[in-house]
Amino acid sequence: MAERDFYQILGVPRGASQEDIKKAYRKLARKYHPDINPGNKEAEAKFKDISNANDALSDPEKRKLYDEFGEAGLAAGFDADKARTYKQWQEQASRTGGWTGGAGGRAGAGGGFSAQEFDLNDLGDIFGDLGGMFGRSRAQARTGPVPGPDIEAAMDIDFLDAVRGFQTALSLQRPDGSGVLKPETIRVNIPPGAEPGKRIRIPGKGEPGVRGGPPGDLYITPRIRPHPLLTREGRDLTMELPITIGEAIRGATVEVPTPTGPVKVKIPPGAQSGQLLRVKGKGVPAHGKSPAGDLFLRLMVRVPKNGVASEAVEKIDQSYTEDVRKNLRL
Repeated sequence: MAERDFYQILGVPRGASQEDIKKAYRKLARKYHPDINPGNKEAEAKFKDISNANDALSDPEKRKLYDEFGEAGLAAGFDADKARTYKQWQEQASRTGGWTGGAGGRAGAGGGFSAQEFDLNDLGDIFGDLGGMFGRSRAQARTGPVPGPDIEAAMDIDFLDAVRGFQTALSLQRPDGSGVLKPETIRVNIPPGAEPGKRIRIPGKGEPGVRGGPPGDLYITPRIRPHPLLTREGRDLTMELPITIGEAIRGATVEVPTPTGPVKVKIPPGAQSGQLLRVKGKGVPAHGKSPAGDLFLRLMVRVPKNGVASEAVEKIDQSYTEDVRKNLRL
């Protein structure tokens, strides 16, 4: 499959500033977001491409990796230092007529070097102290069992998926006992309420141990994509709820979308713009010992764009019993 050009997806040049990238993403996200295009598979696919492109280019470190290595640099567990070192070694070996890696020689997402046939102790002899890149020193490798090192990987997650929790398949390259990288698909359970920076541990899915040592663990760090309507604090969610002038004055019952489905919410008579309504238990779902969060609705009174008849406006103004700006003081 041809590699995607994230700059082209967002419609920005390679030298675009972070602010230009942010503006381009927001414009496209508003146009293609699934909440705005329900049931439109083409818009959903487009939104995913836009989100992936923004995830890569809005983060300076990820953008640097993408510019240098392409999408391979964003794979789970990818180690840029090892990839650069391996590339240099390949180039040197090619110049001196030594081993160049063959068809299997490339840097991969699992954090190790790839070779068709290669002994890790030989690699330590060639690279000296770089043998420690494989999670152990040469001296350790010659003694008893040594546990394998852990693998760190970041995962980009849609806002609502992080709220609801989900199961996904994670594909990555992991070295086997001989140091050869092999593809592996791992089933990962993301619990409801995944938080940015809070790692999720997958036992036994790190790099293999040495001389019978146990494998390390895989740690996934979620990176949550923003949502155009919802914000989150802990297990609580907040969303702006537009209401009409009439609904604010007389009160109303309106339907509101939530992560677990639509609910009916009662707007009290005399509701004010900016007023918060609490919908209990409709935030992040309960999980384990963590209770469900709440959904807070910030009422936003909307005035008709085409204006209101002057007679109606006068009647509304006459309904005020006090100066609305009486407490406006600096």
